[in-house]
Amino acid sequence: MEFANVEFVVNSSSDSPIFKTHETIHGEVLFTPHQETNIEDISITFKGMTRVEVENMNTHIALPFNQLERRFLSMELPISDYFEDISTLKSGRNYRLPFKFIIPEELPIHACHHQCGNSQIQREHLQLPASLSYRATKSHEIHDMSPEMVEVVYSISFSLWQQNSKTGRSKIQETTHPVKILPTRNEHAPILIPGKNKYYKLGAEKSLSTGLLRHARGKFTACSTQPPAIQLQSLQPTNTGASTSLKIDLRFDPAHLGQLPPSALAAEFQLRAMTFFGMEAWQNYPDLTDISTWGSRRDFWSDYVALTPIDEIKLEWKSQDEGDRTIFTTSIEHCVSLPTHRRYPPTFHSCLVSRVYALKTTLFYRVHGKALGRSSISVSVPVEICAT
Repeated sequence: MEFANVEFVVNSSSDSPIFKTHETIHGEVLFTPHQETNIEDISITFKGMTRVEVENMNTHIALPFNQLERRFLSMELPISDYFEDISTLKSGRNYRLPFKFIIPEELPIHACHHQCGNSQIQREHLQLPASLSYRATKSHEIHDMSPEMVEVVYSISFSLWQQNSKTGRSKIQETTHPVKILPTRNEHAPILIPGKNKYYKLGAEKSLSTGLLRHARGKFTACSTQPPAIQLQSLQPTNTGASTSLKIDLRFDPAHLGQLPPSALAAEFQLRAMTFFGMEAWQNYPDLTDISTWGSRRDFWSDYVALTPIDEIKLEWKSQDEGDRTIFTTSIEHCVSLPTHRRYPPTFHSCLVSRVYALKTTLFYRVHGKALGRSSISVSVPVEICAT
């Protein structure tokens, strides 16, 4: 069967455009039919689709991954509005079919029809998820730290249909043009973290000692809270200038009178991107505190990018009396910026896929009285990435 010639022209100043909420995607489909084609047999649609693969864990035999594809958005263009006086397109003739789609703020209510733990979850699921595509990096696009098993993709689709008296209307050709979507997301209230998991650790504590006999020197504590959201101000993949301010409070409880607090040497930072996905819809926010409750049809992926470190730190400790003892307190405040060699889809929670982020800080220090060596203490806090 000979297929029609179809080309897409998307009007944009960029070779790889990214569209935000309420923006308009407009352009033309260049169409040359190889046979006489009825206008009613043509459709141009803006689609959003989620693809998820989960390893089959129900058997010890290696089996193909379970795969699910689900369309969550479909906006069809009324072609007949552009051809009021024409009902048939002639074979071999070139046609320019204009299209215009406005990126919606929300999905239609039927896009999330499963049971949700509360109304907030359903509102999250009805927001547009950001584009995620590991496969796109194979065409030299910037990596968005998503796994190969998950895709959230948007596209403009041109389809040709055929009427059949026995089977009804059937699709005979479909050509798609991928589109990247960066949904607007406002900053939400800080996330409450129940229980413990290895990705969020708002506080950490170390017992300090020196010498072969491990003489106790005191207790060193670090804690932090969720910082302001990282705001993506630019539509460019690098998002130059996107940053947030992180504060870490430090406390030293000396084991005996006269013991001085440790000295800080340096600090390293990393942004960890976590992608949760499953063959079944999430009824609540994904929870890492008890993965055993997920079942065999859900999984998650974690990747990280290193941020600019602090090579030298000078702490100004303040002493204060607590009862019959003296403690020392101080804090570190640092502006962390996103590096330009990664793409950062905004935080989102959809029915099948969620993307969240964590900021990890590792502080290197030396116990007072030690000439060499260094120790470390780490905290990891949730952080939102938002697009305005």
